[in-house]
Formats: sequence, C-alpha cells, structure tokens
Amino acid sequence: MTTGPLSTLPGEFSEQLREKLRWLLMHFDEMRSLAPSPGAWLPPIDLCEMDDAILVKVELPGIPAEDVRLTMLDGVLKIEGRKERSPVAGQGPNEEKPVCFICLERSYGTFARTVPLKWPIDLRHVSARLANGILQIRLPKARECGREIIIPITNEGSGQ
Repeated sequence: MTTGPLSTLPGEFSEQLREKLRWLLMHFDEMRSLAPSPGAWLPPIDLCEMDDAILVKVELPGIPAEDVRLTMLDGVLKIEGRKERSPVAGQGPNEEKPVCFICLERSYGTFARTVPLKWPIDLRHVSARLANGILQIRLPKARECGREIIIPITNEGSGQ
C-alpha cells in the first residue's frame, strides 16, 4: 500500500505559496543586508525634539572626528565612520605577547546609521561636536515651515 500526502493543497493556494517563496529567494540577499550581522557594530543613538531643534547624540568612544562623516540628503541624516582596533599588547619590540585572549567584546570596523527626519531642517545652521566620546548633532528646525499661507489661484480659460 502506498501512502501519499495527508492532504493536498488547493491549486490556487499552492501557486500563491510558490510565488511567495520565489519572492523570498529573489530578495534574500537584500533582506540579509538590512539585518546587522553577528559582530556588526552600530553605535547607539538618542534622538530628541526640542522647541527649536532636533538633537541627535551618538556614542562614538575612541573614534576621532576625522573618522566620522555626516551628510544630509532629502531629510535623511547619515552618520558614517570607522572604529579602528587598538594595537594589541605585545606588538611592540619589548612588550610581552598574550598567550591567548580570554574575552574580546569590543566591536570595530565601519558603521553607518541613517536617521529619517520628519521635520524641515535649517541646513545653514546645522552643527556637530564630538566631546568625550559623544557626537552631538544639532539640527535647527526651519522657521518658515508650519505657518499657514494663502496660495492664490489663477483663473485661466474659464470662458466667462
């Protein structure tokens, strides 16, 4: 006696399932790139709204300002940089080399964070400073937005 599947899937449902699986397989690499890989480093960010500005604080311990790049395009703040690995003890000529590492938890490498902003920003007055491992970015809100204006409508070709 031969056994078949316990129940067969209806044709329409089976085709929908195949189509979803094809889509997942085609977009697998794209989805994988969105998720941080194990060991990837993303600096933590605080985002605060104030009356006149948006304040972004980013923890960047041990990273000099010249290794960080800030850009804004189409209302998206992008923070990019690189954290270099410190020299390991024992790399100097008279230093003792470690036998083995017991624990290595600090992360290194490149990072990129994007912060979409829903507020109009006065780009001429944006400022950033890095002190004690904290990057603070001040994004002043644009003043001309948020006021009600009357937009005149011209009447063309009404025939009257």
